Amino acid sequence: MPYLQAFLNDRPKHSFDVVQLRLRRAKSLNQEVADYFKERAIIEENYVRSLQKLTNKTALIDKSNLGSFASVWNALSSELNDIVNIHTSLYTMMNEEIDHPLREQATSDPGWLQLKNLESNLSKLAREYEERLAKVNKHKIKTEKSSGKRAGSFESKLTEAQRALDQTQAEWRSGLSEYLEKSQAVDINRLMNIKEMLVRFETAQVESYQRGIEMAERSMNTLMEFDVQTEIEEFCSNNSQVAEGTSLEELPNSSSHNPFKSALGTIRRKRTASAQSESVYSQRLDSDNARSGSDGFISPSNSSFILQNEVSSPSEISVPKVLVDSEGYSIPPESKPWDGFSSNDENDSDARSDGAQGSLAAQDKTIRVEIKPPIPEANEAEAAAAISLVMTTLKSTPTVKQRAVRGRRDTTKSTIFSSDNIHVDTPAVSEISDNIVMSSPTSESPDTINYQGINTDIQTQAHGLNASILETVNIISKGGDVTKLLVTGEISITYNDSTIRDNSMPIRVRINNFDTLEKAVPNTSYLSSVSEVAGVYDLNIGLLSQAGSTPVVVMKYQLRIDPQYKSAFVPLHVIPKWKCEPNQTSLVVSYEVNPEFRLSGTLSELSFMVPVNGEVKTVQSKPTGVWSVEKQRMYWQVSNADLATPCEQKKILARFETSQTSQPAPAAVKFLCEGQLLSNISLEIVQDIPNENGTLKQNDSSEYDNIFKFQRILCQIASGKFLASP
Repeated sequence: MPYLQAFLNDRPKHSFDVVQLRLRRAKSLNQEVADYFKERAIIEENYVRSLQKLTNKTALIDKSNLGSFASVWNALSSELNDIVNIHTSLYTMMNEEIDHPLREQATSDPGWLQLKNLESNLSKLAREYEERLAKVNKHKIKTEKSSGKRAGSFESKLTEAQRALDQTQAEWRSGLSEYLEKSQAVDINRLMNIKEMLVRFETAQVESYQRGIEMAERSMNTLMEFDVQTEIEEFCSNNSQVAEGTSLEELPNSSSHNPFKSALGTIRRKRTASAQSESVYSQRLDSDNARSGSDGFISPSNSSFILQNEVSSPSEISVPKVLVDSEGYSIPPESKPWDGFSSNDENDSDARSDGAQGSLAAQDKTIRVEIKPPIPEANEAEAAAAISLVMTTLKSTPTVKQRAVRGRRDTTKSTIFSSDNIHVDTPAVSEISDNIVMSSPTSESPDTINYQGINTDIQTQAHGLNASILETVNIISKGGDVTKLLVTGEISITYNDSTIRDNSMPIRVRINNFDTLEKAVPNTSYLSSVSEVAGVYDLNIGLLSQAGSTPVVVMKYQLRIDPQYKSAFVPLHVIPKWKCEPNQTSLVVSYEVNPEFRLSGTLSELSFMVPVNGEVKTVQSKPTGVWSVEKQRMYWQVSNADLATPCEQKKILARFETSQTSQPAPAAVKFLCEGQLLSNISLEIVQDIPNENGTLKQNDSSEYDNIFKFQRILCQIASGKFLASP
């Protein structure tokens, strides 16, 4: 029964809903069938990969030892390749001819697109039809209840409503007829396509099974042609002849028996050598025996030369005659030349020396023959370098873990020093080591910076007094506005000069621009404050020298910041913007140099880190970043920023494909600024030495001036906790 006869009735809305529901379920069915074949294709592909691994393994087998079984093995290998080809074509067919066409049918078939347009028009007509039908029923009720003039007015309204209903019904029937016809055509086409695809799939399966049967028959025929008895006979015939030498029974007997010569020939008969060396050995052995006159024994000097340089010939060695008793058992000779010799060919070289020693033991003459491998000469330069490296490692000072020393905490006084009263000599500030690096994506915590490089610089400096000042900027901003700001610092000093190790006299250190600090906490083990003098401390040089080249933190401080001018302490304006969707997350991180920043120079090691949740699948980024699958974080290392030159706003763009909706998170920023300080403090040695009475006297010793002065002061600004929220 066609759709027109079944659904074109007085209930058009119900008919439309039924047909529309079937088409929706048809789309779902297409997806389910496509998913089924997609999973089947994945299984087939994995099976093919496993077979390919097996094929690679079997290709490494040595076929030279297979004999006549090689034909069977070749059949099995060929069968494996055929199975791979069969299943490869099968999963390729499922992907290209079933999975993809079923998924694209609703978007590529013109009939589906036409139905989509008709559905929108019919939905409007269905609503109009329902409204006008309700109006007609309403007027009918009112007409039946009223009489007179009111009844006439209701009848006219009823007539008008009925006319509008008839018009809508005519349009509805016309549109529904077209919709039903196209729906039936689309449904038929859909089912025919599915049927055709399944027929092709089953046909491919039948063909693959037929190929498998033919393949198995070929392998079976090859296997039946293999004869086990023939393989055994071929093996015996090919290996029955001795490749080298002859049997002992065929060797000629010597006219004069030489025990040592016989034994030596026995242990060497299977060693290969040239014919020339064999003849030379035989001639020398015979001549030596004739000269010695000692029943075939060789002098130690001659035997030593022969054992190390000559090889015997099996054909020229005499074998003693085998004696048997009346019952056929062999009788051992009175002298046993084989005592002490090994008959194991694998230990032939060891038996050569041990056997000779055992045969001569009875004559109270021991010949010790040992062939030692040459000892390679050592490279004196390399040996000296290795010894120097070991000595340096043993002499190196172990790492000293500094503890926080509890004691007096000095706070700064609100005293403003005048330039007329205090003369400030700012020491030259040198460059910071390049060894200080930002935390990488593989580090444990990307929110911290490794400051080991600056301490390494102090350790490798010249002898004398050295210092480093490291300031850390902690910033929390939201929407580009700074909500929290904290600048802290620490002063480290090292004294690695061995000239004055036991000096108990402290030296006086002044911290210039001390009034810019909000808080200062000295390490009282090394620094002691001078009363009524802010920023001046006595440094215990004797205790400091015991630390050697290890930097010692002598003070930690916090910078005073006016809330009205806090923007001057922020080097960058960073604003992240998120767009979180169910299956996709977009991120834009905008950053630019703050023109109000109080310092110039360069921000180096500039990087950004953003955590992204929601089970990220793929990532697209500009510029290129590094995605940490383990930590679910994205890292960008960008170019350095010049603080002195205003630049336009730069952006980092990223798009993440996720399984769930992500949540916006703050962006972490890392940077370094070398050779400058936000506090503008500096260190200098006060050339006044306290005498025994506690008063100050001016030091006139040039030796003191040369020893107690800062050879180098390193300065650096680094980011601490810099988080920018959207």
